[in-house]
Order: sequence, then structure tokens, then C-alpha cells
Amino acid sequence: MTEQIENQIIHRWQGGQSQRSIARELGISRWQVARTVARHQAARSDDSVTTANSALPPPRGQRRSKLDAFEATITRLLERYPRMTATRIFEELKKQGYAGSYTILRERVKQLRSRPQKPLVVRFETGPGVQAQMDWAEYQIDFTQEGRRRVNLFSYLLSYSRRQYFCFTERQDFETTIAQHIRAFHHLQGVAATCLYDNMKVVVTRWEDEQPIYNTRFLSFATHYGYRPWACRPRRPQTKGKVERPFHYVETSLLNGRSFRSLDHLNEVTQWWLANVADVRLHRSIQKRPLDAHAEELPHLLPLPKHDYDTARVVYRIVDVEGMIQYASNHYSAPWRLVGELLPVRVTETELFIYDRRIQQLARHPLFLGQTGQRRVDPNHRPPRDHAEQLTVLLQRFAELG
Repeated sequence: MTEQIENQIIHRWQGGQSQRSIARELGISRWQVARTVARHQAARSDDSVTTANSALPPPRGQRRSKLDAFEATITRLLERYPRMTATRIFEELKKQGYAGSYTILRERVKQLRSRPQKPLVVRFETGPGVQAQMDWAEYQIDFTQEGRRRVNLFSYLLSYSRRQYFCFTERQDFETTIAQHIRAFHHLQGVAATCLYDNMKVVVTRWEDEQPIYNTRFLSFATHYGYRPWACRPRRPQTKGKVERPFHYVETSLLNGRSFRSLDHLNEVTQWWLANVADVRLHRSIQKRPLDAHAEELPHLLPLPKHDYDTARVVYRIVDVEGMIQYASNHYSAPWRLVGELLPVRVTETELFIYDRRIQQLARHPLFLGQTGQRRVDPNHRPPRDHAEQLTVLLQRFAELG
């Protein structure tokens, strides 16, 4: 019987409705109504034993079943073959002389079958500087200037102090994940000794023999900062409960009732919200402000290295006949003399650099963010108006090609 039905029974009974009428209207037996009323009276009366016994129906003698003699056999079969069906057990018992019905056997098997219990989730607190947790979330935001678009929310949280770093980004790729880690480290002024992750490809390449195989590039990054990545087991999201629960707080506090012009504006408001709302609230779990708890945790965090990890992406591109290289569906100019050359290109979060074969910088362009089909041209990269000079350079290039 559910709590809702019990509540209905007590509510109607206290209103003066008879037990028989309650049972008829709720579609249950009169004895169920009597038991519920008796329990309610017992909980509110000093003479609980007398009150409860007076309303209970008289006990009935239990009838023995033909199946009782085979219960030990059923138990042994279920222990040895936990997935054995009632039909197969029925076949085995018939061989041993069972003459009862299949329906009774099926109900008994349902009672005796040991069902796996859902593991109890035990929340535990860690010491200062011991653990951090990181995760991503996706949102669809209606920007007033940029329209509706998908954005990704990066979250990094110190488990002891609950102080957190948030940032909305366009992507969840390797370079973005690493760059946001670095910003989180600087925001929190240190690094926890371990960090919990789910099975994102940036961190975990695959699992073998119940052990995670970590992305070697990510391990290199973690080693640079001296902390240990810790991958949670698959299908165990509650392991990172401290970092996943605050997403609900973001939705109800940061995003709720606010409008944003653009992704940049959203991040500006997020930084204000972190400093003026999230960091200074009284956290229910630790009964402290995250900002105050972080002051206690700060001496225990790993110090930051002198130089940050290089998060830039390096790719190779060919300079086309127009003197442009292509990256992320946009075009950037290179010196016109390098038409046809395969050149290394280094891409940071905001800029694009073009190098020659000797790794000397040739060009530097601001990166187009959230746009495609754009062209960025440096006038110095265009060919001179002296056609004779152009012809000389082209002849030299053809000679190099043989």
C-alpha cells in the first residue's frame, strides 16, 4: 500500500467516513482499511498494543502447500543458477514428483529469487586539497544578439571547500578542456592532488579488464601540474555527485530569470555570479561559505608551475592558389610566395599562427569564433604590383619543383 492511499484512508476516516465506505471508494479490502486505522491509532495512543489488536482481523491458519516439500530444492537451484526461469524449475520439480500447479510455483520462485540490491551510495568528505571533480553540461541558450545556440558549461569543483569554477564554451574538445582546466587552476590558485572524471574521450581512451586506459596527451597535461586523474567507473554518475549537483544550482540561480546578449556576455555574468552569489552563500553540506572554506584549503593545494601547459593545437595546411590557408571553414592569408607550400599552423583559443618550414613565424591572425565562410587577409601578404617581380618569383618556385 502506498503512502498516498494510507493518507487518503486516514483523511477520510478522521472526516467521519466509515471504514466499509472508505474501502469501497478506494477499491481495497476492509481489512486493509482497518489495519491502517489501527496503526494510526497505535502511533498516537499510549495504549498502543490494546488499540492495535482490537482492530486487527483474527489470524487465519495457514494451509500447507504441495510445494513446501520442494522449497529447499528451489533455493538450491536459484543459488546455483540465479537466472533460471520458473518454467525450467517446474520441469525439474516434475521429475522429482511435484504434482502441483505452475502458477503456485511461479509465485514461490518470485518470492525466493534473490534480487540484486541497489548499492547504497555513501557520501564522504575529503580533506583539504585532496580531491577535485570536473564535468561538462550542455545547454541551449536564446541569446538576444546571437540567437538560439548550443553552449557547453565547464565545471571544476574543489571537493573540500565546494568552491567552483564555471565557464561556457563553444566546444568540448581536447584543447578547450585543457585550457579551461588551466583557467580553473588560476581561479582557485592551486590544484587538488586528484581529480575525478567520467569516461569522456579527452581523459579515457578505453577500459580494459575493468581498468581505464588514459589518454596519453591528457596524462602529460596532468603530470605537468602534478595531479592524478581518476576515472569513475562506467554508469556510476553518483561518484561525482559534488560536481553534478551544482548544475541544478546553475540552472535555478544563474540561468533562471536572466537574458544574455552573447556568449561573452554570458561568461561575464557567470564570473560576477561566482564572486557575488555562489562563493559567498552558506553551503548546506559544509555549513560554510565556499570562499571561507577555500581559504582553509588554499595552503593544501599543489602550487602552480612557473609556465602553463601549452594548449595550442598544431595542424598542417597547404597554401592555396589565392595565398590562403583554411581552418575550421574559414580562410587566413599567408605570404603569396608560399603558394603550394605545406606549412605548420598553430591555433590557440583566440589566434592563429602560420610558420615556415624552419618554424619561423610568418603570419598571425585573430581567430574567427563561432563563424564560418570568413576571410582574413593581411595586405602585406598580397603580391606586389610589379609583374616582373612576380614572374621572377614564380620561375624560382617552378625551378624548385623541377
